[in-house]
Amino acid sequence: MGRNVPGDFATRWTPPAYTVDDDGKVVGGYTPPGLNNWGRWGANDQRGTQNLVGPAQIARAAGLVRDGKVFSMALTIDADAPRFPTRPAPQHYFLSTGADAVAGSPVQIAMPGYQWNDDMITMALQGSTQWDGFGHFMAHDTMYNGYWAGNVTAAGGAAVLGMEHMYESFIGRGVLLDLARLRGVEWLPEASEVNAAMLDECLAAQGVALETGDIVLLRTGFLQKWERLQTFDERVAYFGDTPGLIEDCVEWLYRNDVSALAADTVGIEVLAPTTPQSRVLPIHHGCLVDLGLPLGEFWDLEALAADCADDGRYEFMLVAPPLRVPHAVGSPLNPIAMK
Repeated sequence: MGRNVPGDFATRWTPPAYTVDDDGKVVGGYTPPGLNNWGRWGANDQRGTQNLVGPAQIARAAGLVRDGKVFSMALTIDADAPRFPTRPAPQHYFLSTGADAVAGSPVQIAMPGYQWNDDMITMALQGSTQWDGFGHFMAHDTMYNGYWAGNVTAAGGAAVLGMEHMYESFIGRGVLLDLARLRGVEWLPEASEVNAAMLDECLAAQGVALETGDIVLLRTGFLQKWERLQTFDERVAYFGDTPGLIEDCVEWLYRNDVSALAADTVGIEVLAPTTPQSRVLPIHHGCLVDLGLPLGEFWDLEALAADCADDGRYEFMLVAPPLRVPHAVGSPLNPIAMK
């Protein structure tokens, strides 16, 4: 079984016209047709726009902590939290418990009179509040900075562009764009489209300007809807109905030197756009492949947004590194905003 042309799988297979060099780069294949960061930080760069954040940006962000207020933006990791339907629910179970010790478990014989509890979790790395890394999305067999899609295998994971290159990243100035509050609604309407003009409108309304290396957080309010859904069919429809960005926002992100983008939705972008787009999933394509700009999904921004509206400050220090999982293409996390 093989590929006839991209997206068409058949019993026959036509080899691609491109080649792959010793660095795992595609030669004679896809290159971004427009704005991109390929080669901006070197031919072998694997950190993308996280290169925009250095000691000066982190020190500047630390100065935003004035009141000692802390906001976690993580969802609970359990079966009831929202996750994309193709990703199984997290499984949390115990290996050893105090009840086992009381009942006489042989596991705890080694230390008579002392007991312990051990538990573990099995989950999709992108099955909760998460970062999408550059190995997550490919266009025409190609990933960020020209790396070949074949560098990611089921046996070895991401030989390039793994999340281990960013375990000390995503620390700096965060800026919240409260799109739902801008429109005066609890959440943006189903499948509504957010363009670059609306992002600029929100910045102006909040009285905040972007700086190089900022991490932008987008609140649509749509995450609140999840808790009110009653049926399985409603929850399936929820994902297709998500509001989000459209294609012209890629240029906006590039122009503003944004280092990362996160939202309270499943996919950042509108998944069923009515405005014609030049390519499929243009935000994932434009950000992850062309710009090398990581995307965060399912961030719970409600408490942070309420506080920003209360004190009028939409900037804060953000600490949101991924787990240090070698060769991973995404990671769950507990992002923290401090004001």
